[in-house]
Amino acid sequence: MLQTARLTERFEQFRPHYVFHLAAVADARAALADPVAVIQTNIGGTASVLEAARRVQVNRVILGSSWWVTGALSLTSAVDESKPVVPNGTGHIYTTTKLAAEWLLHDFNALYGLRFTILRYGTAYGPGMWPGLALRSFLDQAASGGPITIFGDGTDLRRLVYVGDLARAHVLALQEIAENQVYELEGLQTVSVGELAELVSRLLGGIPIIYQRDPSRANQPSRADKIISSEKAQRELGWRPSVDLEQGVMNTIEWYCREILHGKGSKNTLPLSVAHRLP
Repeated sequence: MLQTARLTERFEQFRPHYVFHLAAVADARAALADPVAVIQTNIGGTASVLEAARRVQVNRVILGSSWWVTGALSLTSAVDESKPVVPNGTGHIYTTTKLAAEWLLHDFNALYGLRFTILRYGTAYGPGMWPGLALRSFLDQAASGGPITIFGDGTDLRRLVYVGDLARAHVLALQEIAENQVYELEGLQTVSVGELAELVSRLLGGIPIIYQRDPSRANQPSRADKIISSEKAQRELGWRPSVDLEQGVMNTIEWYCREILHGKGSKNTLPLSVAHRLP
């Protein structure tokens, strides 16, 4: 992704009408551990994708962004996607990289006419999810015999959005109305990390939960003072999330048992009490 010339060659080979730019370092803790590498990938990589798209006259680039950009806002009213984010100090390198990626799309549009669509995800989850997210971490811990570990006091809020709902939003974003627009993509309900852990524990037969401090999670944005709505996506794209949290978590558990535990021959096993609950 960082090699603009090679990326341009690929684009010239396939001549895509649309480019979905979803590649990035998604682990906020990695941004603390190796900020230069994450900045190069998330910002430099985005610049390379946009430049390659410009050179071969791609019609539109659709960027997978994040609700984290709202961590740069100091407001208590609803987030307005029609207005650019003007930061009042982001407080986190990961947030800055996501903001910069969005700004680059606006710049390439203003300077070169390259069209864009920005999709800001809530917390994505579901089959295939990567280990750094809370739900996957809870399942890994449960498979190792527990307990489920919560970092912090468990009050941090999440708006989990199921991967299938996100995939559908990307298809709908190809509509002409989505050109040069920003959309928030949020799940059906807000849940605290503690409530998510309790749900996983209940579905897996009552695995104990413990709490720990983790300095690497400092300055992560809070949703408590942000009103983030998918109303614009519903109104313009006809998109609504359809998978409720419990069903989505069960789908994820089923995938985890099938692909991660059994598929890779892991010696770990989830409690037998969950077996009868799976489809």
